[in-house]
Amino acid sequence: MTKSLIDQIGPERADQLIEKAVADAVAEAAAHGLPQAVKIDGVWCKRYPDGRIEPIDGGASDAAR
Repeated sequence: MTKSLIDQIGPERADQLIEKAVADAVAEAAAHGLPQAVKIDGVWCKRYPDGRIEPIDGGASDAAR
């Protein structure tokens, strides 16, 4: 049976690679002005790189209305 990539490189190294990939993706998204999804007081919101925060509407999208 073939070992998985995590078995081959070890879970610690896999965690390091995942952490770096996530940090790089967050930085790239911020550089493009894209928001992060964050939960504030139980409400999902979009937090933009400029600091503004907008709640995420749980209803239908504008295109569906």
